[in-house]
Amino acid sequence: MKVLMVNTPQSPKLKGGDTLQMVKTAEALVQLGVEVVISTHAEPDGRGFDVAHVFNLRTIDATERQVAALARYDVPIVMSPIYLEISQALWGSTAVAQIFSEPRSESELAELLEKLKLRTLDLQQPVGVQASACSGPGTILRGDGVNRPFPDYDDRQRRILARVCHLLPNSAMEMSALMCTLGVTSIPFTVVPYGADAGLFLNADPEPFVKRFGLRDFVLQVGRVEPAKNQAMLCYAMKSLDLPLVLIGHPAHRGYAEACRRLLPKYSLVIEHLPQEQLASAYAAARVHALPSWVETCGLVSMEAALADCSLVLSTAGYECEYYEGFGYYCDPADADSIREAVQSAWERYERDAELRMRLRSRILTEFTWQAAATTALRAYESTCC
Repeated sequence: MKVLMVNTPQSPKLKGGDTLQMVKTAEALVQLGVEVVISTHAEPDGRGFDVAHVFNLRTIDATERQVAALARYDVPIVMSPIYLEISQALWGSTAVAQIFSEPRSESELAELLEKLKLRTLDLQQPVGVQASACSGPGTILRGDGVNRPFPDYDDRQRRILARVCHLLPNSAMEMSALMCTLGVTSIPFTVVPYGADAGLFLNADPEPFVKRFGLRDFVLQVGRVEPAKNQAMLCYAMKSLDLPLVLIGHPAHRGYAEACRRLLPKYSLVIEHLPQEQLASAYAAARVHALPSWVETCGLVSMEAALADCSLVLSTAGYECEYYEGFGYYCDPADADSIREAVQSAWERYERDAELRMRLRSRILTEFTWQAAATTALRAYESTCC
């Protein structure tokens, strides 16, 4: 079988979870005897392929063009949509970015954060806010509203899906969201969970990181520094905890990254990039990995951190609970107190949670591997080609 894997032209630069999922699945498929070609071309050539596997329904402009190009070659299209109902994420990430965009008095900040927590903070979107892809001046985002980057957002996603033969959501919760929000009921689907590289992250050695940076036992977050990942709220929430925080990730939005630096608690460290082997050492040196994100369909970095024996702080905004169940500490990304309490609990209960972390590692090694993902994806390819 010959498979074309397609991701957006920006994906090699962004190096997000969708890119990692594509590359690791491709590597595992090759081990199964599948011929795989990866394309990030704006209009990929589908000639000669048995199936095209497209990643990421969120990147509408690029994905719409790529899927239309593939349809001209009459190649069956399967898709990993990596879909999230965007209302809360768009509102919340924009709100946090605006709240911390400038220094404020304690009373003003407390008032804004209380409204954020209660979801009563309405936002008038300024022109050109890159973090939120606003549709124009006067756009209102509401904590309890249906928020979209532009008016035909859902319709364009439906048009993309109309060309797809088979869906490969990463969780049952993701598929449920597609059904409820976009009315997707007639496309066959197969749940293909994410995986993690046990050979790299399991029992990683903390010493290279400790020797280079002089830090051990800290709260860590790995991911692009951007409003969707909510580092600003994590920094603010941790200010009173007197615990060291390490952020590892490219500053995707400079203004937001600067705000995060202003909010950093004492003894903190910001690292823009580490190669995978050094990243594994960072996980192993950390005590807690905290990801109070607005947008996670799984939280791949949480899975990697769990393999390296970190305690996990997870978000209630995405689908992490399907992966991590009761093996972590959950927080509301809009609530600084909730984030603080989750981090503190994960930190203080680290020793007593040793067996819990061991059970989670066992679950990941059994259920969430790239080999298992590739085997499941291959069955879906075969059913689509028949």
